[in-house]
Amino acid sequence: MFRPTLSRSLAFFSIGFLALVLAACATPDPAPRYADITFQGGQKIGLDVGSIEVVNEYREPLSRPHVEHLVPVNPGRTMERWASDRLTASGTQFNRAVLRVKEASIVEEKLRTTTGLRGTFTNEQAERYTATAEAVLEILDNRGSRIGMAEARVQRSRTVPEDITLNDRERAWYELTETTLRDLDATLTRNVQTHLGRFVR
Repeated sequence: MFRPTLSRSLAFFSIGFLALVLAACATPDPAPRYADITFQGGQKIGLDVGSIEVVNEYREPLSRPHVEHLVPVNPGRTMERWASDRLTASGTQFNRAVLRVKEASIVEEKLRTTTGLRGTFTNEQAERYTATAEAVLEILDNRGSRIGMAEARVQRSRTVPEDITLNDRERAWYELTETTLRDLDATLTRNVQTHLGRFVR
């Protein structure tokens, strides 16, 4: 009866162990899950209107240098929820409020990095991402004429290094989106109080 020698058994064990190690190394990190960005922490703003509408007028190019369609939490759809999170209709049925999303973009810009042998030993910032959020809140009368308006436009940028992983890049996009939309929330809230004060209840 055939019996494998000790050396052959060790060889088989070594090959099997090496295969397991290589398989473990090849397994990518699990994609992280990101929470929705909301605006529910702020106090509700009551408006002297009978209804609140949201119109997203921004059309994503869906190609680079625009990357907003790749972000884990879409900035445009997040801006749409600002109205439901922050506004309430608590007034006359003859007026209506319309939140218009004008821009919700994130644009990638390639940065110049060191090339050649020296560049091999450096890890520089390779891309800059610029997020722009713009929205307008209008008050319209029963004829559709605008009788009040508040608007906000904010912009933030962030750079990432050459060796960034896909998961870290998506995390950077998410954090950039969140900080930009927090700025938009604060700016638009302030401008509503300033420019639409007579409609605030």
